[in-house]
Amino acid sequence: MELKIYSQKHCKYCDDIKTALTKANIEFEELELDDNREEWNKVTRVIGMGMTPTIQFGKEIWVPGRDFRGPEELIKRIEYYREYPLDDPTDDEKIEIIINATKNLGMSIQQINRTLGNIQNSLNKLLQPPKEEKVKEETKEEITN
Repeated sequence: MELKIYSQKHCKYCDDIKTALTKANIEFEELELDDNREEWNKVTRVIGMGMTPTIQFGKEIWVPGRDFRGPEELIKRIEYYREYPLDDPTDDEKIEIIINATKNLGMSIQQINRTLGNIQNSLNKLLQPPKEEKVKEETKEEITN
């Protein structure tokens, strides 16, 4: 399977990925963004973001942070899919993929909402004066009135 890496000049993470792939004897085609704008624009339209290094492995497009967290994980992923390649999904499978991706997104948003709620509760507790001080302040107000 053909492996392409979309990278930028002066991108250290891009360089780290390319170095790791070279050391692992994984061949790839490097596409510098400045020299391949038209192709890069098509890729970013499909994935919805412009992040490098973006990896195209056959028809799959992988983005760092979403699909792999570092060179070692990327290499394992490439090796796995070379050994166990995926067939192209049918139209029905594409619909199921979209439905499940939407459900997964909803679940992630719910988890974020719960986490934000927990953070808000913790902040509220930190910002409330301790009960002893609250009682003292009320007593002071009653004495001064």
